[in-house]
Amino acid sequence: MATTDRKFTATEESTSKHPHDWGRAMSVAICRLTDMAREAGDPVHDEALIGEDLHLFVEDTHDGVSITMSWTPRERAALPPATPTSEDGPEHGASGERFDPTGGSTAGLGQ
Repeated sequence: MATTDRKFTATEESTSKHPHDWGRAMSVAICRLTDMAREAGDPVHDEALIGEDLHLFVEDTHDGVSITMSWTPRERAALPPATPTSEDGPEHGASGERFDPTGGSTAGLGQ
């Protein structure tokens, strides 16, 4: 990856001071990191963050907290192509096994 000399920082607000409520703000900030890298000219996708060190800073605000995520990409080889979707091929779980949405149940989906 060509962004080793760059640091990307994204900040989002949460209207709660309770950590269990910060998920949306954290996920939006994290997604913005790869968006910024792409805007800087690097062909990265969200999987580029796997195995990377992300830094979190939480600042108190009047109505909640400000969540700041930052990322300085490490030098790495080119990323593999994005994982195919169900239109491109079979769906697989994280272990590489075929995904069974019923969990092995014979009752059908959602039962």
